[in-house]
Amino acid sequence: MKVCLVRPLLSSNVFNGYPLNLLILASAIRDVGHYPVICDYDYLKEIDPSWIAEDFAARAAEDILSHNPDLVGITSMCSNYVLAVDLANEIKRRAPHVHITFGGPHVSLCPVETLESFPSVDTCVVGEGEITFPELLSAVEYGHSLEGILGVHYRDEAGAPVSNGPRPLMKDITLSPRPAYDLVDMRSYIDNAEDIYMQVYAGSGCPFDCSFCSTSIVWERKYRVMGAERVVDEIEYLHKTYGVTHFNLLHDNLSSNKPYIHGIADQIVSRGLNINWGFSSRIDTLDEKTAQIVGAAGCNYIFFGVESASEHIQKTMGKRLKVSMIHQTLRHCLENGILPTTSFILGFPEEEKPDIEATIKLAFACKVVGAWRSFINLLSPYTGTRLMRNSEKLVLDWDNVNTSMVYFLYDKHKREVEKNPFIYANFYFLDYSKSYLKEGDYSNIVDFYTMCLFKYPYTMHYLLNELELAPLDVYAFFKDQVTTLTPAQRDSLDVKITEEDLIAIAGEQHAYDLVSCLRYDQSIVFVSKAGFEGRVLFKGSIYLPDEVPHNFLEQVVVMPGERYFLHENKKGHLATYELNEEQYRNFEREGLPVYFPEHWEPVHTTNGDGSIKHA
Repeated sequence: MKVCLVRPLLSSNVFNGYPLNLLILASAIRDVGHYPVICDYDYLKEIDPSWIAEDFAARAAEDILSHNPDLVGITSMCSNYVLAVDLANEIKRRAPHVHITFGGPHVSLCPVETLESFPSVDTCVVGEGEITFPELLSAVEYGHSLEGILGVHYRDEAGAPVSNGPRPLMKDITLSPRPAYDLVDMRSYIDNAEDIYMQVYAGSGCPFDCSFCSTSIVWERKYRVMGAERVVDEIEYLHKTYGVTHFNLLHDNLSSNKPYIHGIADQIVSRGLNINWGFSSRIDTLDEKTAQIVGAAGCNYIFFGVESASEHIQKTMGKRLKVSMIHQTLRHCLENGILPTTSFILGFPEEEKPDIEATIKLAFACKVVGAWRSFINLLSPYTGTRLMRNSEKLVLDWDNVNTSMVYFLYDKHKREVEKNPFIYANFYFLDYSKSYLKEGDYSNIVDFYTMCLFKYPYTMHYLLNELELAPLDVYAFFKDQVTTLTPAQRDSLDVKITEEDLIAIAGEQHAYDLVSCLRYDQSIVFVSKAGFEGRVLFKGSIYLPDEVPHNFLEQVVVMPGERYFLHENKKGHLATYELNEEQYRNFEREGLPVYFPEHWEPVHTTNGDGSIKHA
């Protein structure tokens, strides 16, 4: 059979590379004699932005049918499920004989509801597809009954949904076929990806049971890993074949199995691979020894889902992290050359003001002590999760909807979302009628502080953690500006903070230090901008200590006196060096851009003769 494997539009502002799940499925069905074709529209939009249009489904359906497929398999996440349904409708309207099946993580949470709601979807593959999908193709090809194929949902002759029951998860996922990299233009995927870390499948499943997470539902809380040798085989192949140097090992909590992650590190070292890599972890599963071992093997980032700085909310969500552990865990990372990424969530209905503000303050503290990135996300009630099931009602607010997918949505999509709150739960809010904040406030606060984490981390840390201003009061000062920003402007980090704003918030007595923080943040943004490669100077009262404090909230970023720094962007790699005054003056004479707070003047650069040139 000829099979089109399809990824619809997925993200409006980030493209992270090849569709690994489709490449694995393609390999599995090719091995048994079928002919897969990859139709990846999330990739095509990067090459041709005209794919982002109201007629996407019609255009994509035409393109898919030009391959004359016998079956179309569409993968989707919760965020782009409505686009997948729209696409299925268009394919079925044009070619009723073509069998359409849905796969991917979201359909595993709502297969019966999908078949009940969308006649264009013929079957759903739930859970892993490496075995289930080839069996489904064989039955469809020869007109056999679908009854008994574990992991498949279909309709009986009366049109009622039928479940064959779940397929047991593969005991040894090392038997999963290698991705069919040859079916796509890997060089183009790598060149167009915004994230330099290419994905390698390392396993699935998390033994924990957080109320907001669907992982425990899809993977049954069964922790499984791909053999360490097999994982490093993939890394070595991609490195030697395509020159990939940065890898993200896909797994929800890789460091829960310490001997395993040590084995990956040992394999990388023994093969002499000069690469960087990273993975996801809980802060309570990474010890100092593991940080030392993986750091020595080139691991240079680890993602930590911290979620909340409140012990009360940690218990409510079922994560139960000891928040105090974050200090020692991040210190283990930083001392071994590993840049942590810390992720937080706001929006739990039980949150009170102290819970909200503690989380915001900790996010900025993590960033200034050395986190590569720090995020604040708005809680989404994903379909089927305990959090969603326990909510008395869901609220739809299109003015504040919690997804960048709104760029791709038109009236027809919104009507579908409104008709199917269970299937499209991630577009909804929880019921905040009895909460400290309402959905609009949560949405704006999360967006404001997310923008500030990228543009103004030192400025905000100084306000919130050194001057101890209340985060919600600081937000209130900027609320009018934030509420007027469009979704596109928010994604572009268009919030603007001026020296006058800071002085109005914190007072003239802190003016020099406030503006020093602001200029430091501006200098980092300048040197980090797309397409820039070079060096930028800064002088001011910013202080970058040599040691990480035992309590991040006490990280001091402003000290008396003047200090000098050089920021350098070399082929996308950023570095900051502290200079003495003589070194600074030498670089200044070279005409480098300079940022400094005196007189709160606009950012300027110097001419070659040392005179001031305003930007």
